[in-house]
Amino acid sequence: MDQSIISIALFVALLLLAIGGIMLAASSRFGRKSGLPRGEVSYADAAGRAQEPFISKKLLMAGKPDYVMKDRNGDLIPVEVKSSNAPRAGRPYESHLMQLAAYFLLLEDVLQRPVPYGLIRYRNRTLRVANTDELRARLMDVIAQMRRLMARDVARRTHNRPQRCSRCSVAHACDERLV
Repeated sequence: MDQSIISIALFVALLLLAIGGIMLAASSRFGRKSGLPRGEVSYADAAGRAQEPFISKKLLMAGKPDYVMKDRNGDLIPVEVKSSNAPRAGRPYESHLMQLAAYFLLLEDVLQRPVPYGLIRYRNRTLRVANTDELRARLMDVIAQMRRLMARDVARRTHNRPQRCSRCSVAHACDERLV
């Protein structure tokens, strides 16, 4: 083989190796900045990858987290992605917290595995939420209150935001919708 062809091939190989290293470093940096745990995505309902909901007949609940990650320890981690910035206080909004807590219960019941924590990924920050007995008790109180209101047929809209109504899963049956 001609020496110049070998030199060009070696140069191209080294260039590709360098580009690969740069891309790997950028990917790692992006992963750290995203706030998501290292691991594999085992379920994704976001970004057009619609999945079947998790359904618990025991709890009479169903839900679809945006993602379920499997972290380095093999733990399942529900991730809920929000389009807003994180609250300034550094704690999730109560409705987001209850949504994540519901995913804790669903995943534990359906998959028969403990869920140690979950993540709420806001536009500017990721908040880690521990799956605690206190959080579970708060969620069970909210669920009981919701079921009482539904049984009495007195559940009412609690906001005046048309955009929120437009994304509601029960808007088709709501006589108080804004849009």
